Amino acid sequence: MPLSMPFRVLAVERYGNTRNNLLLHVALFAILVSCTSVVASDQTAQPQFPPRQITGRLKLGGRPAPAGVPVHVRIVFDNNHKGQNVESTEAMTDSSGRFTFSHLENLGKDHGQNLFSISAIQPGFDGAVKVVDLTEDTQGEVTLDLRPVQVSRAAESSTASPGMPGNEPSGRVSPIPQAEQALHAGQDLLFQKHDAAASVAQFKKAVKLDPWNEQAYMLLGLAQMQLQHWDEAQYAFQEAAKVAPGDAQAFLGIGSALNEQRQYAEAQKALEHSLELKPSSAEAHYELGRSLAALGRWNEATPHVQRALELNPDYAGPHALMGDIYVRQQDAASALAQFKDYLRLAPNGSLAPQVKKMVNELEAALGPE
Repeated sequence: MPLSMPFRVLAVERYGNTRNNLLLHVALFAILVSCTSVVASDQTAQPQFPPRQITGRLKLGGRPAPAGVPVHVRIVFDNNHKGQNVESTEAMTDSSGRFTFSHLENLGKDHGQNLFSISAIQPGFDGAVKVVDLTEDTQGEVTLDLRPVQVSRAAESSTASPGMPGNEPSGRVSPIPQAEQALHAGQDLLFQKHDAAASVAQFKKAVKLDPWNEQAYMLLGLAQMQLQHWDEAQYAFQEAAKVAPGDAQAFLGIGSALNEQRQYAEAQKALEHSLELKPSSAEAHYELGRSLAALGRWNEATPHVQRALELNPDYAGPHALMGDIYVRQQDAASALAQFKDYLRLAPNGSLAPQVKKMVNELEAALGPE
């Protein structure tokens, strides 16, 4: 699947013999369904608000962001944009850098808010925040353009790992032009021409010229992930982590690459550290859920997969894994709902054929509604 920065893995493995477990419990599912009654609960009427939606585009240095980059929305509680921001959610960019936040009228405990801050951060770029006011209109449009970071590498040298090229302070206070040219050439090849293989050479040139260029290492890792060169992607992300040890995305990349190499215990360590740095990362929670599930620690995996869905309900991968979890729990109806959500979000995804089979089997087990 398209890798993001954050990273989406190209395939979500189905851990355990899920299909056999399902077939063993078909009869049980049918009995449970026939005996189940729905009890209506009293609900307090909630005020209705018109649907609110914000669409936008994320750019990185003037270029459209790749697919899968998280963008965050938070409620702003005063007109001066200085109030407390709470109750956040996130959306992922598509292949043209577009994102959409729908049903914002339901965000937060106090529904019907009008002011929202839209923000994004990305390794190697300065973060950006914009406020959208929906007081007069129910729909808003925003563009975030993250600019490349220009910092002194000498200040970072104290955090670099021993043995890293350029570990001695460089004293450089601005980017190296030739490295920036190679970086931009690689970005064009990767994001505009969709030629990951050709972009690798440019990113390697960039990091050779500038061993402190975290952005080039991160994009090199992204390209290698798209090429399914998992060990080389892992190396690139590890180099990025040496340059910027406080960057959660670098450790997310390491964990994703290790998951693809089935080194789940090592992936767990990297992903737990990523979450220490950024607890609100839906993809890190999902990847950690994958690691724990592969290790057979399903009870520990479940809350991470659930948290990934809380942070981003439109993230397809966790729906498939959550469906597996519900199958193991013999909850056919919930498993079916999760698998259908996956197909709704990723009808042509790498797991779609498997998920469609599971949907057919579950629907046969449950019978007519």
